[in-house]
Amino acid sequence: MIDQGDVARIGPHAFTVYAVIKAHANYYSGMAHPGIERISEQSGVSLAQVKRALGVLEMAGLITKTKSGRSNHYTLREKVQVTEAGLPHTVATWDYVPSRAQHTATELKKAVIAGDLASTQILNIERLNIQINLAGGNAQVDSSSLQIDLDRLPPGIRETLRRHLKRSS
Repeated sequence: MIDQGDVARIGPHAFTVYAVIKAHANYYSGMAHPGIERISEQSGVSLAQVKRALGVLEMAGLITKTKSGRSNHYTLREKVQVTEAGLPHTVATWDYVPSRAQHTATELKKAVIAGDLASTQILNIERLNIQINLAGGNAQVDSSSLQIDLDRLPPGIRETLRRHLKRSS
C-alpha cells in the first residue's frame, strides 16, 4: 500500500480505519465486522471521519462492505504491484484471509517467477497492460479496451491471448 501510493491517496484516517478492520478479520474467513463505534474507539478517529474513511476505502477497492441487519461486514482486499524490469507491470489483488496469507504470497511469487500471472486462481489482475511490438507498428491492449487485431500477432502470442481472454469472459 505504501510503495504503490495507496496510503498517500486514501490518507491517514482511512489507512488507520483499514488497519483496525484488518485487526478484526476472522482468521479463516477474512470477514470482519467491527461496529463503527469500535473502529472509532480503537483508531482514535471520530465517528464522522470513520464513515468518510469507509467510503474512501470502498472507492479505492480496499474493502467491500455488506449489510447484515444493522451490522456491516467487511472484506478486505490486498493489492500488490508487480513490476517487470523495474517498471510497473500489473496490479494483483485478492481477498485478505489471514489463514491463507502465506499461501497467497507463495502463489504470487511462483506466478511472477513463471511469468504466468493469468493462470493463478487466487489473484485478480486488476489492470493489465500489454505492449506488443509488431513489424507493422505497435499495438496496445489494456483491460479497459481490449481491442486489437489478434490475427496480426504471431501464432503463439495470439493463442495465449485468446485463451486468457476466454478465461476472463
